[in-house]
Amino acid sequence: MKKLMIDVYMDTMCPWCRMGTTSLRTALKQLPEGTKAIVRWHAFQINPGIRPEGEDYRQVMMGRLGGVPQFEARMRQYNETGAQFGLRFNMDIVKYTPNTTLSHQLIAITPENLQEQLIEKIYTAYFENGIDIGNVDELVEIARANGITDDAAELKMRLIKGDGIEKVELGQRNAEKLGIRGVPYFVINEKVSLSGLQSPSDFIRVFENS
Repeated sequence: MKKLMIDVYMDTMCPWCRMGTTSLRTALKQLPEGTKAIVRWHAFQINPGIRPEGEDYRQVMMGRLGGVPQFEARMRQYNETGAQFGLRFNMDIVKYTPNTTLSHQLIAITPENLQEQLIEKIYTAYFENGIDIGNVDELVEIARANGITDDAAELKMRLIKGDGIEKVELGQRNAEKLGIRGVPYFVINEKVSLSGLQSPSDFIRVFENS
C-alpha cells in the first residue's frame, strides 16, 4: 500500500488556509485505491501579537493592506476565489481579528481523528457566522456542538490552563526551521513542499510523484 504523509501548516483565521484545506480534501478523495493518506495539522500564527481579546478586523486589515480600496479588493478576492471551492466568506459580519492561540490549543488537544472536522467547524464559525474564535467560550461551544466534548466546563479550564500550548509552540518552531513565512504550507512525505493555495490537480500531480 502506498502511503502519503501530509503535514499542513495553517492558521484558523486565514481564508487561504480554509481554501487550501478544502482543495486538499478534494484531491484526497481522488486518490487511487490502495493509497493511504495521513494528514497532520500544525499551528502557524499569522498575527501572533494580536491582543488576547482580539482587535478590530477592518482596522487590522486596512493597516496591513494599505487602505480602504485595497481592503475592499481583498474582500472581493476572498469571495470570488472561495466560490471556486464552494466556500462562503461573509466577511462583512467578521468584527474581530482574533488571537488564534486558544483555537490552536483546542485543535492540539482534540483526538487526531476529529481534528479535521473541528478545523472545518472553526473556519465556518469565523468566516460564515462571524463568531469570535479567540473567545474561549465560543470555542468550547463549537467543540461541544460538534461532539468533541460533553464536558464544556472541563474543556474551558484545560484551555485556560494552557493545555496544548506545547504543540502550538512546536508547530511555530518547526515552521521557522522550514523557513515558512506564510500559510497554507504543505509538506508531502517530508520531502516536497507546496506554499500557498494549490488546486486539487496541483496536489494530485505531487502525490503521483511522491
